[in-house]
Amino acid sequence: MNILVLAAGYGNRMDDLTKNIPKPMLKINQKMLIDYAIEIAQKISHQRIFVNTHYQNQILESYIKENYIDIFISHEPNILGTGGAIKKIQNDDLLILNTDNLWQETFINEINEAINFFNQNINIENLLLVNSNGEKFDLEINIENLINFPSDNYNTQFQGCHIIRNKTLTQYPDIFNIQDYWINCSIEGKLYGYETVSVNPHVGTKELYLKNQY
Repeated sequence: MNILVLAAGYGNRMDDLTKNIPKPMLKINQKMLIDYAIEIAQKISHQRIFVNTHYQNQILESYIKENYIDIFISHEPNILGTGGAIKKIQNDDLLILNTDNLWQETFINEINEAINFFNQNINIENLLLVNSNGEKFDLEINIENLINFPSDNYNTQFQGCHIIRNKTLTQYPDIFNIQDYWINCSIEGKLYGYETVSVNPHVGTKELYLKNQY
């Protein structure tokens, strides 16, 4: 299994904070968001770790090359969307981590458990790690752990981490949003959720980022 850390976005929801640096290089508790994601990725069994880049790519790529070894850069001259970013580098099953989340060390065991569950259930094409004990929900999961997407009956929250099976995106265009795939995957009954206990705070907006400073 390979790992993709998503780091190509413009960071528009961060307003002026990303005027001069890419969002993944913003710091919380004196550590960059990209570091939280890569450090988690390195502790998960993997073949390769990829980081996709676009906005302010030279700054981010220089930082990664100076501080990490064996990280593969997937540069996007034109931004591809999450779906396109996955398709570009997918030649194996893939674990995807956002840099919009403040990753907790306790999540590592849960990711490993989710990978085992994914490997044991070949009917699952895409497994989304979710938490149903919070207050701000953005997805619906049913009693069979299937994700209904789209839906307005929110009862769980996406944790910014999912696992997708190899060769599931070959029929999709090179530039597309992963939500387009989720719609079809849900219709086919192959989009699942995996319940987690750990909560990785979402810090992808200026308000949430500032709220989580400590």
